[in-house]
Amino acid sequence: MIKKKVPTVKYYMVMSSLLGLSIILQSMVVISTPHTFIRAINLIPIIVSSGIVGAFIREIFILKQKEEQVMKK
Repeated sequence: MIKKKVPTVKYYMVMSSLLGLSIILQSMVVISTPHTFIRAINLIPIIVSSGIVGAFIREIFILKQKEEQVMKK
């Protein structure tokens, strides 16, 4: 039987940090770009990345809650 790999809280925290850094760098590009069209095009991946980071953070809270329930039992 193949064992399923379950992501840990540490994994989610590292990925959230990396994606957060990526969002900051992308935002700096948007701020420094003089053309409005290019700014608009660059904002799309920033919005998508922000949603992904939010999902990772939500998963961190869900995993912590599951670990607390397991520890109580």
